[in-house]
Amino acid sequence: MDKNELIGKLQDFKQACYDKGYIENELYLQEAYPGVIPTSFIVNMIAKKQWLDRAVHRGKALDQLIDVLWETTEAKTRENIFTLSIYGEDERHKIEPPPLKQSA
Repeated sequence: MDKNELIGKLQDFKQACYDKGYIENELYLQEAYPGVIPTSFIVNMIAKKQWLDRAVHRGKALDQLIDVLWETTEAKTRENIFTLSIYGEDERHKIEPPPLKQSA
């Protein structure tokens, strides 16, 4: 499964997590093994501060995300996910690509 196909298959997961107040709206995918085809993907997401604060630690938050993943995706989709990574709102810079600069 390529990146674009996986993004499409994760739409219900993304929406459910957003609706529950777990994450901000976007998921950021990166290859687990860059250059290897096929590869699995790391699914990075930015968690809402209020939710992370209530979850006490990120392990409990991850458990909740995994439950939603199982509820909203098929096994074939989950086989293409290497890991889920949770970042706080203040860690956004670690996963978002820098903005493109316009050329002169």
